[in-house]
Amino acid sequence: MPSSTDRKRLEVPTYLHDHLVEIAIDEDRTVASVAQEVIAAGLQQYAPAINPNRDLMRMTKRVRTALDFAREETILFNHNYIGTEHLLLGLLREGEGIAARVLIKLDIDLEKCREFIRYHIGRGSGAVLPPEELPYAPRARKVLHFATAEADSYNHQFIGTEHILLALVRVNDGMAARMLATFGILSAVQTETLRIMVGYEPEQRAVSA
Repeated sequence: MPSSTDRKRLEVPTYLHDHLVEIAIDEDRTVASVAQEVIAAGLQQYAPAINPNRDLMRMTKRVRTALDFAREETILFNHNYIGTEHLLLGLLREGEGIAARVLIKLDIDLEKCREFIRYHIGRGSGAVLPPEELPYAPRARKVLHFATAEADSYNHQFIGTEHILLALVRVNDGMAARMLATFGILSAVQTETLRIMVGYEPEQRAVSA
């Protein structure tokens, strides 16, 4: 059963503690055991926040351009978040990086992806946040985090569009991966990207993919 010292040990806000207490009473457990289970489950779904000094500074010019396009696509759809689907659109609009070349080779174009989004998500309603205030959705943040990990795994100094694309495939519960799976090319995207990357050495940030 919950003890009066559990809250002090866990140092959680009152409203969270009260909810944990309800669960503990209902399941005849301690608050600490419930909290540990909730935290463990939450960490599996946690999407790290964007750290400009750590993440954005390593991104190539093409990636930064793709992110700008993703933000524009978000506004066009009247959405109040930047999701994995918008990142995919941004990669396509960028047009010259490895990611765009892979997608085009696999017969994926901008309008085809936009139509998928219109059908499965639709346009947002209400006022849209200013462009600079649009947040990355949790899965999009996870993509950017995984892109860093992909670059690190190949000892690449910079993060290119290819790393973003591999991360989109890796976050397989995101809308972008769902889109690619529906088109029947999810595994092909990964295979073709890795094929191009064999022996690939990133160039300077201004010209790298």
